[in-house]
This record gives sequence, C-alpha cells and structure tokens, in this order.
Amino acid sequence: MIAAFHQCDVFTDRLFGGNPLAVVPGADGLDSATMQAFAREMNCSESTFVFPARDPRAAFRVRIFTPGRELPFAGHPTIGTAWTLHRLGLLDATEFAFEMEIGLVPVRREGRRFWMRPPVPELGATFAERASLAAGLGIASTEILGAARVAGPFLCIRVASAAVAAEIELDRSALRARLDPDVADGNVLAICYDSGRAAVRMFAAVADGIGEDPATGSAVAPMLHFLAASGALAADCTEVEIEQGRWIGRTSTLFARLSWAGSEISTIEVGGDCVHAFSSEIALPVTDVR
Repeated sequence: MIAAFHQCDVFTDRLFGGNPLAVVPGADGLDSATMQAFAREMNCSESTFVFPARDPRAAFRVRIFTPGRELPFAGHPTIGTAWTLHRLGLLDATEFAFEMEIGLVPVRREGRRFWMRPPVPELGATFAERASLAAGLGIASTEILGAARVAGPFLCIRVASAAVAAEIELDRSALRARLDPDVADGNVLAICYDSGRAAVRMFAAVADGIGEDPATGSAVAPMLHFLAASGALAADCTEVEIEQGRWIGRTSTLFARLSWAGSEISTIEVGGDCVHAFSSEIALPVTDVR
C-alpha cells in the first residue's frame, strides 16, 4: 500500500514552530503494529491515522500513536488532523466530532483556526512536600508554589516564574525515589501562570519516547482545573493564552476559552493555528486488522 501522509506544525502560525504532526488520511488496511512502526519512523511526538467513522455521529475515526505507544486522546493531533483534512478538502464542516479511543471529541472551525473540547480531567493525589518535587525538577523548593497535584494524566507543578521554568532539568530517578513510579515516570507539567497567561513545559511519560513536548493540547484542561482548584485561576477568567516549546526551539501558542458554573469550570475549548510543512508517501504493508 502506498500511503500518502502530510506533516504540519500545530499550535503555531510559522513553519518550524509548534509541534510537528504526521497525518495519514487513508489508513484503511493498516494494523496497529504498522501504525506504531510508522510513528516511530516519523519520530514526531504523535502521528495520526484516519479511518471511516464507525459511530454515525463522527466525521472520522482517528487513532493516535507516539513513537512508543498508542494514546486514547491527545490535543495537538486533534487540531492538526482537523486542519489537515480541511486543507485537503476532505472535511468542510464547521462543527463535527472525531471518534477516538477515548470516545467522541467535539471539534469546530473558526476561520482557519480549529478548536476542540477535551474530556474533563479527574483531579487526583496531592503532593505538598516541595523539597522532593524540587529535587526532581532541579530547582529550589522556594520556587514551587503550593502543592502539586495529579490532574488527568499529568503531574501539575506550579513554579514561580518563566525564568524558573527555563532552569528545570528533570531528574526521573529523583522523582522515583520520592513518588509512586507511575507518577514519576508519567507526564510532568511545570506551569508558570499569572493573569490569563501561562508558560509551561511538559515532560512526556517515559513510555512515549518523546522527552519534552513542544505543545500539549491535552494538558490545557488538566492545567486549568488544577489552577482553579488551587485558587490560582480566578472564576472570572474566560481566556488563557499558553506559551510552550520555547525552551526546545519550537515556540508554540495555545489558546483556551473557559466558561464557569459558579466557582467550577463548566466547559473548556482549546484552539490553535497550523502550518503545512510537507507531503510525501510511504509503502506500508496492508493487513486490514485494526
């Protein structure tokens, strides 16, 4: 099978910024092992594979692979796949849903910018012992604000400034010595937030084989729920702009829109721009086992 694929940069309006994504629009006939091998070959933080939807409420079915494993949902693949399908003339609707392993993910288009509604994250364990967290991040304990907390698949840690975020050198062995291995080896999100603007660094789970991620759309909802629960995010804040990737040379900008029910976040949309990088093709084995 000669499969066409398209690479775009997501959460940026400039080529070579944002987070690269490889999209295979016609993935019928590819099995999981082949898709995983393709993702490893591309070496983007994620690659997506587009199939006809099984659910009649969805425009397409989308599967997402990092170089190391399949993910049930991710943000920049959702935005980048929608943008690429629209660019190719395969998706003209302004409101639709993708069928993903996590379920239906609503997406809409506003001009050339796409917005998605991520799933609501669960808030988990709290970690108030700052010295342990600081040792894992390679910063002073005084630079960590409040307690860290698991939100969805992320360990969220608020740091004092973007300058502090720039100094982080993640030490997984130090985290393993102090935290549950699932947490220590999972996604670590360092957040600097003030008055509707955030600068973040996301160190992806060891199993993903990525390292630091340039832009993480799936981290936005967990981050905002974490900030709201800790009192850092005011209940009258309806827009947040997030910078990510600058520290690894791929500056990204993510946008969030929020609505509230009292002091609780009721809905979040995550949006961003994309740029086409290149298109190519690859010969892949067909097994038709999905």
